Amino acid sequence: MRPARLVLAALTTLACIGASLCLDPRLASAIPSAFSPITALASTPVLLRYPYLTDVTQSWAMVSLATDTLSPAPVVKWGPAAGNCASPPNSVAATFVISFGSTDKQFKAELTGLQPNAAYCYRVLQAGVDLLGSAPVFTSALASGATDPFTFAVIGDWGAGTTDENKVLTQIAAAAPNFIISAGDNAYNSGTQTDYGDINGGNVFAPMYWPLVGKTTPAFMIEGNHGFTGNLPYFQNWPQDSTVAACAQNGCRYQPDTYCCTGTLGSTSHSYPSSWYAFDWGNSRFYVLEGAWGDSTGAYLGDFQGHFNGPVVGCPICGTELTWLANDLANHTAAHKFAFWHYPLYSDSSTQPSDTYLDGSTNLEGVLASNGVNIVFNGHAHDYERNYPQIAGSPMLSYVTGGGGAALGSVSRHGSFDAYARAVYHYLKVTVNGSSVTVTPVDENGATFDVQTYTFPPQSQTGNDFSISVNPSSVSVVQGQSVSSTISTAVTSGSAQTITLTAGGLPSGATASFNPSTVTAGGSSTLTISTAASTPGGTYTVTVTGTGASATHSTSVSLTVTVPDDFSISASPNSVSVVQGQSVSSTISTAVTSGNAEAITLSASGLPRKAKASFNPSVVTAGGSSTLTISTAASTPSGSYTVTVTGTGASATHSTSVSLTVTLPDDFSISASPNSVSVVQGQSVSSTISTTVISGNPQSVTLSASGLPWGDRLLQSQLGHRRWQLDADPEHHLFDPRWELHRHRDRNRGLGLAQHIGLTHRDPA
Repeated sequence: MRPARLVLAALTTLACIGASLCLDPRLASAIPSAFSPITALASTPVLLRYPYLTDVTQSWAMVSLATDTLSPAPVVKWGPAAGNCASPPNSVAATFVISFGSTDKQFKAELTGLQPNAAYCYRVLQAGVDLLGSAPVFTSALASGATDPFTFAVIGDWGAGTTDENKVLTQIAAAAPNFIISAGDNAYNSGTQTDYGDINGGNVFAPMYWPLVGKTTPAFMIEGNHGFTGNLPYFQNWPQDSTVAACAQNGCRYQPDTYCCTGTLGSTSHSYPSSWYAFDWGNSRFYVLEGAWGDSTGAYLGDFQGHFNGPVVGCPICGTELTWLANDLANHTAAHKFAFWHYPLYSDSSTQPSDTYLDGSTNLEGVLASNGVNIVFNGHAHDYERNYPQIAGSPMLSYVTGGGGAALGSVSRHGSFDAYARAVYHYLKVTVNGSSVTVTPVDENGATFDVQTYTFPPQSQTGNDFSISVNPSSVSVVQGQSVSSTISTAVTSGSAQTITLTAGGLPSGATASFNPSTVTAGGSSTLTISTAASTPGGTYTVTVTGTGASATHSTSVSLTVTVPDDFSISASPNSVSVVQGQSVSSTISTAVTSGNAEAITLSASGLPRKAKASFNPSVVTAGGSSTLTISTAASTPSGSYTVTVTGTGASATHSTSVSLTVTLPDDFSISASPNSVSVVQGQSVSSTISTTVISGNPQSVTLSASGLPWGDRLLQSQLGHRRWQLDADPEHHLFDPRWELHRHRDRNRGLGLAQHIGLTHRDPA
């Protein structure tokens, strides 16, 4: 409530020249070097608000932060703390919230698909830069109804930028509670973004304050009167998106609304905060209420008329908080119920006294007591107080915890309601263990005082409630396909209610549908998860939430997305040439590209006429190879062809191609001119032997002659056209008038070609 104390140093003036934010000078010697502002190159994103947690439940969590860079947006990578925290497997792009100051850009990123009571680590990156350089670890909420012990901290009237605030937060950090709830007045003096600040200064996000706890301990913050009228920073800095969305249809609210026409406002309209919601943690239910007001003429009365006095003509929002609260209390039977708001039910401070509009059996106090609330926590008065139960037959008691760091007030009187009162900087450590609750006040130096343990009777099971389950709870699906699971509900107390089903934590490209999407408690629905071909492979936790009029419960499905078995195929060489009548080979190779290796049957098409293809082997396992042999016939037409090799597997078919060129063999013709000659015995005769290329390329031709008469000789041969001269032996007499001249074609082909020359042998006259 009170503004922070001004400490004037005799030789020092609070010189903040050139800076929009100042630090309390008393912190000069208390700030360790690790809290020095981060510096970086101008092109590198600079972290301006350390990451901090809000909205953490059993299924989701919110990470908020600020940098000096708008685009690209930061990315939060996260995963189980027992896994790879150097590079967590999941990632989500942060959403831009607001710009403030000269360079600050506020972002938030929601992590979904968490498991209850599980440890998770996260990293914050922007433009490839790991902004924090470490991976903080937090633990998600206990499942609703779980009986595991847990602790939470309560701090009020704290964001004043003082050494005492630093010391109190240091004690909370050392205690490492599961979460923190404030009792209001989180940023003095007016709750502006400047009051909140960043790593360069301010009363909340300077390094020596909230960063001590915020990276690993989630917060649920209550609005106080400081910051009430200028309330946007409160909603921007402490988002509770999913928690509020889960109970919004039942009346939860977390936004500015128009308030008008109450007794304190008259006909003047104002944008004031509507901030009330509830959440479960283990066996307890927590009620975060709007119990403050900022109108100078109203204060306690304005709060009562705006929030807790039922409907007001001309003010549709007025009284809706009380309506929602009464319904939610009546329909939930948690072992413990705790309520938090700013203005105190009972207080021994003369300047922040008891709120008589709220206390008493017929007011808010009576509504809470009659519906099983065990403890109320308030702030506003800057001291510590424990007050006796005041409603007959109810064990409900209240605490005032306003010693979080703002200037202390005085305990000016001791009312009959007062069990213990002290002006001291402190916070409350609350431990829940089964039916017992221990409240341990801890001062700024770590000393405990007025420790109390309470054992509360079990709540009556009169509310409407249900359970939700999934079968099977673990499913697997191939990319691009769908898988189903049955969501079942059951009435656990009271009457059946209508339950709306939703799903969160789906991987990229996947969608979830319910048939039906709304069931009556006791009924079931089919959840179908459809994936896209682009959905990344991996294991995901899909959270299915059932939201009813009086309760919200969740269950989870472990979804494994597998990539289909697939392969690639290639040919080497992919271009071959073969002569008519001969064969040629190429190696066909396969490789696994995803999933597992499968059997692949090979085939070929596009062959020219009279050509055949064979594979050895004809079936390979992906990753293996085969030899393709293409055999041609002498009649296979020459030319270029594209032979398609197809590999067919159980889940995929792929092809590659081989360019085939069929060439004609090298061949020629031979002729003699004249092809009939006559020679006188003892003389010579000539004929020209000519060759011509008829296919393929020119080749060397060796000429020879046979069939000569005895005694005749081959006298001369010239290159090109061959001219043969025969010398007849005069002593030899021939009776056959023809002799053969032979030459043999290419020896490698073993073919012969003959040209006959007619030769007449005549005796001389």
